[in-house]
Amino acid sequence: MTLAVVSLAWMRHATPLDADTAAAVLAEAFSADPFMTYLWPDPDRPEYPNPVAVRAFMDTAFAAFIPLGHCYVIDDRAAALWSPPGIEADKAAVGEIFAEHGDPAIMETAAPKFAAMHECHPDQPHFYLADIGATDAARGQGLGSALIGRVLDVCDRDGFHAHLDATSRRSRTLYERHGFEVVEEIEFAPGVTLFPMTRSPR
Repeated sequence: MTLAVVSLAWMRHATPLDADTAAAVLAEAFSADPFMTYLWPDPDRPEYPNPVAVRAFMDTAFAAFIPLGHCYVIDDRAAALWSPPGIEADKAAVGEIFAEHGDPAIMETAAPKFAAMHECHPDQPHFYLADIGATDAARGQGLGSALIGRVLDVCDRDGFHAHLDATSRRSRTLYERHGFEVVEEIEFAPGVTLFPMTRSPR
């Protein structure tokens, strides 16, 4: 039995009581993410993202996506935030994080890139993977694949597309293994590229 299959036994829908743990897991997972570093560089360690900004972002993202019914956790080791077809999360509070922690010049430059990113969503009803990650100690155990597979099984059964935005070439490779294909490469800055990716149902 594979680790991914074993992980499914511990996977469950997240509840509001998981807010602190899930946000902490996701913040740790993105603690060296190049896209987060571009948006919110740490003043003391500019090669890493500002941990305060990343944690605030994940707190608000969890609050925005949990009402939609497709957030999942595996113990305190991994978490994923999805939105189902035809429903978008209320991201007003998420936008406030960008305004509070972001450099206005960077945000102004990034705004049209975010608009282009949104345009890459498929026209068909689709699940959207907003955030997914595992703690450092839990990486390499198949937890991310299990969290992705939970929703992709639904997509294949019911004929839905799935979409996400890979924030690094490493994560792009992971998603390609699950059948996602790059729609566009959006360069926010030298060395900082976002990869909108879509998967058709199987």
